[in-house]
Amino acid sequence: MAGQSKTSESSDRKIMRAAKILAAAEMILREGDGELEMGQVAKRAGVSVGLAYHYFGSKSGMLGAIIHAFYDRYNQVANQYIDPDIEWGVREKRRLMAVVEFLYHDPMAPVILGKMARTNQVAAVESARHEEMIEMAIRNINSGIRRGDIGSHIDPTIAGAAITGAIRSGIMHAMARDPQPDPAKLTHQIWGMIAGALDIAR
Repeated sequence: MAGQSKTSESSDRKIMRAAKILAAAEMILREGDGELEMGQVAKRAGVSVGLAYHYFGSKSGMLGAIIHAFYDRYNQVANQYIDPDIEWGVREKRRLMAVVEFLYHDPMAPVILGKMARTNQVAAVESARHEEMIEMAIRNINSGIRRGDIGSHIDPTIAGAAITGAIRSGIMHAMARDPQPDPAKLTHQIWGMIAGALDIAR
């Protein structure tokens, strides 16, 4: 029992240290231009550079962990359960509103989708995640067609890809503005585009 407790404590301590290092790295990315060095991160976190490398292997490994954590949070919002008995359009507009709110308030959203958007690390992760988002959109549109909320003349594959790209582009442009558009108005405007693409009532 004592050995198990010690192992558990060691594991918890490792998790806490890694989280502390990542939190320091995120602060540096937010405060700067989306760049960081391992030495900076270690100093901000109050650990040795060697320990930072021990946990993440490299700067790329650390950035990858930050980017994946952001998209995991994003997916939790985008894939959240919403009562399937609600009319498809009402349900999906609520989902869109939740996504807009998340991107407006997550502190790493303007960094990853703005300052770091063209880096190799973000591009590699986003390519895979974007395909996941398109697949989710296709499944959602198919469910709307099966329910009769969306006409069968709509091609889910084309519509899913087009809508996913338009949502991302629209929200990114809105986030870059100063002041940012009201999230409810932004959601309403983007939803109007989605409704038009799917030939459903706004």
